[in-house]
Amino acid sequence: MLFSNYLIFHFHCYKSMTTITDGLQALFYSALRCSREMVIVNDTTKNLVAAVNNRLSALCFHIREYYWVDMKKINEIYRYKTEEYSTDAINKFNIYPEQIPSWLVDWFPESGGYFIGNLQPAHMDFRFFTLGNLWAIVSSLGSPKQNDGILNLIEEKWDDLVANIPLKICYPALDNEEWRIITGSDPKNTPWSYHNGGSWPTLLWQVFFRSGCIT
Repeated sequence: MLFSNYLIFHFHCYKSMTTITDGLQALFYSALRCSREMVIVNDTTKNLVAAVNNRLSALCFHIREYYWVDMKKINEIYRYKTEEYSTDAINKFNIYPEQIPSWLVDWFPESGGYFIGNLQPAHMDFRFFTLGNLWAIVSSLGSPKQNDGILNLIEEKWDDLVANIPLKICYPALDNEEWRIITGSDPKNTPWSYHNGGSWPTLLWQVFFRSGCIT
């Protein structure tokens, strides 16, 4: 039920754009790991298992390297050169520093970090998606240091992410012009409604479960 609701959440929030969010990446990574455990390795399946292992390794590297942001990464993005076209380019997705939203600079704690909501060529969605980050911990998609960073950020920003009506599915909510462009002014997705930064209490147990996983 949780996963089906999460897929609906992605449909409502992103129906106007092609995207693979951090949450879907984490769920896909978990599905691959589970499927690998269910396969009996023999001459018939060994190539399949090898392909799954290769995909897991590539996906893990991609998410850890390119989706992760902390203060060090934000400072690197500010110094990015754009329009780099070579195999040794630092700014591989041609991200413009002006994309860093004003709310992020004031909101980001000194310690901690998280996996951004989405990454595409010339575009980063810097919103914090709760389930994607929590599932990255339990599936080991994040490194131990990154897992600690996610929980540190949740603790530091408890009032914003949890507060009195836990737990927001993402932060911050889309609003104003961004809400109109991405959702098509959908009245079901007004700021802080269920699919746009609203409260998902079912996620709260995962915070404590994830905390226990890495203590």
